[in-house]
Amino acid sequence: MFNSTIISSHSPLKRIMQAVHAVEAGEYTSDLLSDLAKDSGELGQLAHMLDAMARGVIFRDNQLRLLRKVIPIGVALSAEKDFNRLLETLVVEAQSVTHADAGSLYLVEHDALKFVILRNTSLNLNMGGTSGHEITFFPVRLFNSDGSENRANIVSHAALTHKRINISDAYQADGFDFSGTKGFDAKTKYHSKSFLTIPLENKDGRVIGVLQLINAKNPETNEIVPFADDDVLEALVLLATAALDGYIREASLRQEIAKLKIEIDETRRNRQVAEITETKYFKDLKDKATLLRARQLKDTKKE
Repeated sequence: MFNSTIISSHSPLKRIMQAVHAVEAGEYTSDLLSDLAKDSGELGQLAHMLDAMARGVIFRDNQLRLLRKVIPIGVALSAEKDFNRLLETLVVEAQSVTHADAGSLYLVEHDALKFVILRNTSLNLNMGGTSGHEITFFPVRLFNSDGSENRANIVSHAALTHKRINISDAYQADGFDFSGTKGFDAKTKYHSKSFLTIPLENKDGRVIGVLQLINAKNPETNEIVPFADDDVLEALVLLATAALDGYIREASLRQEIAKLKIEIDETRRNRQVAEITETKYFKDLKDKATLLRARQLKDTKKE
């Protein structure tokens, strides 16, 4: 039985009930019962059992969340034939999953990261994709003029190192050049604070783009908070990158086929010309033309 002092106070039992309610609300964390779990008696065993059950419930809920949200998105992405809509959907869904106020997508183009999507909910800003508004920002260089890696910019750093970067406050962060961000904020009266920058790697391990999310918001208070680890986002990034890589590979293949077709057509034309010029009829015409030019030249000299 429980210690009589504990029973009379009801405090530990109340806390266990609070933990149960937290599980029901999807707000359970292990620290709610961490000190009770240290008890060597029946109360500690109960706390351990409840914690294990709560973890199981959370895991199951996360799996259901993955199935219900990410799988349909993945299917939609893989079936999308409009490249601009595919790019836009990736950013929109990533914003939705993380409650991010803003999001950008860059694609690797030669030795730079090219802006392809830029969205900001608070500023009602939507550029690239299907918006019809061209992105006017310059690409981010992966290498400096001296050939060294450009690791000062957060997106180029993520692309070069293949590592995601989570920054809770850009204005307090060291090691990165946020001058462009601060200039944008000053111009638009925005405040870019929390950042999550994710390199997008294809199945060969090559970075094909970078997804950047800005200003995660607490859904209840609308307060800007740091980005948290999220299994749904992880799955979304994997599925979206696969769809994006598939589209890029298919487009590259179409270009190669088109180029090959042009080369084949050119070869065919050259062969047809060669076949014509080698006929007796064409040679007779050529000889007649040569003879005619010679006569014309001779008549001109006589004059």
